[in-house]
Formats: sequence, structure tokens, C-alpha cells
Amino acid sequence: MERQVGNRYRLIEPLGEGGMGVVWRAYDELLDRTVAIKEVRYTGVGEAKRAELNSRTIREARAAGRLDHPSVIVIHDVVEEGGRPWIVMQLVRSRSLAEVLREQGPLTVGQAAVIGGRVLDALRAAHATGVLHRDVKPENVLLADDGRVVLTDFGIASLEAEAGLTATGGLVGTPAYMPPERLNGEPARPESDLWSLGATLYAAVEGEPPFRRDSWAATVAAVLRDEPRPPARAGALEPVIMGLLHRSPAGRMPADEAARLLYEAASARPVPGGPQARSHAGAGSGTGGGTGGGTGGGTGGGTATWQPTADSAPRSTLSGRARRGKALWVGVPAAVAAVAVLGTGGVLLSDQWRSAPTTTSPAPTESLTEKPAEGPTESPTDKPTVKTPDPTPTPTAAAVPTGWQTFTSAAGRFSIALPPQWRATKHPTRDSVSFKGPGASGALTVEWTVPEVAWRDPARQWLALEKEIQAKGEFAGYQRIGIVRTRYLGLQAADWEFTRERDGVLIHVIDRGFRTADGRPYALYWEAPDSRWAMEKRYFDTFAKTFRPR
Repeated sequence: MERQVGNRYRLIEPLGEGGMGVVWRAYDELLDRTVAIKEVRYTGVGEAKRAELNSRTIREARAAGRLDHPSVIVIHDVVEEGGRPWIVMQLVRSRSLAEVLREQGPLTVGQAAVIGGRVLDALRAAHATGVLHRDVKPENVLLADDGRVVLTDFGIASLEAEAGLTATGGLVGTPAYMPPERLNGEPARPESDLWSLGATLYAAVEGEPPFRRDSWAATVAAVLRDEPRPPARAGALEPVIMGLLHRSPAGRMPADEAARLLYEAASARPVPGGPQARSHAGAGSGTGGGTGGGTGGGTGGGTATWQPTADSAPRSTLSGRARRGKALWVGVPAAVAAVAVLGTGGVLLSDQWRSAPTTTSPAPTESLTEKPAEGPTESPTDKPTVKTPDPTPTPTAAAVPTGWQTFTSAAGRFSIALPPQWRATKHPTRDSVSFKGPGASGALTVEWTVPEVAWRDPARQWLALEKEIQAKGEFAGYQRIGIVRTRYLGLQAADWEFTRERDGVLIHVIDRGFRTADGRPYALYWEAPDSRWAMEKRYFDTFAKTFRPR
């Protein structure tokens, strides 16, 4: 018989187990949704101490539940049952940074910078409300299938206003990622989380934390007395890593300066043959994210692989960031990217992962004054070409070609006509449907995402993504043909057309981005070998004529 918690949450299966309990996949029968639940277990303590720890955990989880940030795990509920707390969280299908490092080795500088920027952004949001994390480490950094970096396990965070609830003399955290002041018995502070972030960034580019030794005691001693070994692969990240690892909290690099340096490192073009040029093509199964002490929201697993390759296709964006829990990028699809990744312009750049230097500064991707893209363009500047659009179909239904059939997507809220024997494949985790069939070597993907911040100019968004692609050295042989403003279905739209090389084949792409009157963004992405572009672009033209949002 399946167990229920709180007369509402039906436990389905364990997802992972760590030092503080077990994470379960569960079903919320009241709201009809799948969630993650962390069952917090305290062992080896008396009843009085256990009651104190339970009280602290519940109150701290509720404090963390006040946080509203896309890189902080969503806490839905806290239940006390069976003498222990149960923290109900958003189920995030993901893999932890620790898993990726174990299976695929160190990340590139750009990849680590983007992750660090997102984690830092989450920490700054938490610190602004008085919440400390106290256990920042790769196991608690989740690389989500939906494109986010998510910091989890705030269940052991300490609300500064309730410092009296902290277990006296008890150290919470992993020694290799704990700052010297914590190991000396001093209270945690925001600078403590920054030190742990520095150690996490070090591990991300070097493959191991700066003070890891053969035993727990030796690791603690190294943190307390040794200077960190200078990182060999950190490149542009070395100043921020060493600044965050300063022994004195007062001398540690401030968060705003660290954010600026992380942004610059994430934006820099990789140096051929340098640390940033290394790629890792390893592909794990992704079936158990964050099992080593990570909290429930991040152990959702999934089947997608996290592949930091140098030539992964990106997902493009048509919106900014505000409402949590949604991927922001729409466009170059996951069907083509095979789950492309952060630092290569991929899924992990889906949320403007190159954090701005401060949370209030406008992102520079809104500028249209970037340097021109390499290769042929339709304009001598980076301003999108403005042309007199061809007659566009009206929002009324277009005639379906003879032999074609109308396909309707309830999830995407659109319909489109398909040629005979073409098949539609819904991506298991992404908001996209891909179409392919006989008679053509190309493929179409329709992608949609509910925007978190309403974007206004699709052409500017394409330029922003192009800039990121070039900054990351992605898309071998990339040549922009044009970013062209147009009208589509009576709406403002933009066509991004380009070529790139993949596996020795020149691929030709057109990506049409637009937003419906009620704010829903769509991207119609067509790609085909360049050698067949002239004869197959008619497919895209017909798809575009028959596509209708619903």
C-alpha cells in the first residue's frame, strides 16, 4: 500500500538519499500534480534535540519558501508527520552539477561562469531577505532540463532573524565547501555563502574543490590553514574565484563585483585551444539528479543528457525573466540541440544565464549597437533589416493543400497543415513539437513558451542570441544571412536566417519569431541541408501559411 503524507501527498518512489534524509517523487492529490518531497531524518540525537531540529527545519523551510526567484527551488508546503518534517517542493527534472563533473569532467570557463552567475543571483536574492544557504556545493546546484540553474537544499538555511533556532555547536555543510569562519565555530553570514560559491566554481573548472584532502580532518585543516592552489584552468574566472576564497570574510570579493566578473567571463569569446575550448561529449542518463544530499526538487531525473559540447545548438529567447518556473528561450529547438547546454548557447542559457552585473541593471542584450556578425548580412550594421514584407496571411484559416492534413496541438495551442505521412513528435520536457516525414530532408519545429517578461521586439532578441552564439564560439562556420523584421499573421515578427556547419554538412536555417496578441511567443524553425534549400524552402512557406495559434 502506498504511503500518504499529510493526507494529501502520495509517495511514489525514492529519488535520492543523502545525509539529511530521503527525497521522494510524490503525487499531490489535491492539486493533481507531481512534486518532490524531502523526508528529513535526524539520527543519533535524543528526543528533545530532535524536536528542536524539527522545529528549526520547518521554520527555515518556510522562510526559504518566501523566496521568489527562478534559480531557487520552489517550496510548496511543509508537513510534520511521523516525528519528522516533510518539505514539499517543485519537482525539477535535472542533474546536479556534481553528477556532471563526475561523469563528464571539468566545465569550460564560459559554462562555469554562467552557472556561477545564476547561483550568485539566487544567493543575493536570498540574502536580501535574510536567508542564508550555508551549504552551497555542486550537489546542490541543479542543471534543470527546462533551462534553469536551480539552487536547492535551502532546508538547512538559517534565517538570520531566528538565529536562536540554529543547533548549538552543530556544523551543517560539507567541509570542502565550508568557509574558514564556519569551521572555526563562527556564525554564518552572507560572505560565507560567497566563499562556498568560490569553492564550487573552482571545482567546476578544475574538477575538484580547492581544499579536498584524503580525510575529513585533513580537509578541515587545509581550509583553516592553507592557501588555495591556484586554479590551472580557470582563465578569466581566476580573479573571481580567488577573490571569493579570501580567508577573511571582510576581505572577500563583494557580490556585485563577483557578478560583474562572472558576466564578463560568460560573455567572452573562447580562446581556441585554451581552457574554454575544451568540450566534453559525455552523455549520462540523467536519471537521478542530486542524490548525494541534494533536496527533492532537484532529483527529478529525466532522460535528457547534459552535454557541454563546443557545437551544441542553442535555444533562442523571446522573453526576459520574471515569473519563476518557466524556460524563457524559444527558437532554435531542443529537437535539433539534443538538449544543448549552457556556455554553448544552449538550454542552460535559456534564462539569460549570463547574469547582468546587478539584478537591477538592464541586460545589454537590449542594445542594437553590437558589432556586425561575420559573414554576409543584409545590412552593414547589426540593426535588423527592415523590408517591405510580402503579403502575409490574415489570421483567418488558410487553405490546406491537397493531400495535407491539419494537425492540432492542444499543448501548444496551435494548428498547422502537414504533408502526407509526416509525423509530429512532442518533446518530452520542452514546449515544442517537431515535424518530419518523407519527401524532404529538412525538419520543422514549432516551439512556444509562456513568457516571464513580455518582450516587444523579436528582432532584438535574435540579435541578442546571435551575440551569445558568437561570444561562445558556437555554430562552426556560422554565417548570418539576415535578421529581418516582417509582419506575420498581422503581428510584429522577425526572420533569422543563417547557415552553419554540422558534421561536415552545411545546414541552412530560418527561424521566425513572433508573439500573439495575448503575449504567447512562438518560433517556427526550419532547417535543411543548404544543398537542398532552394527546393525545400517551399515546405516552410506552406507551414507558415497554414500555422494558426488557437
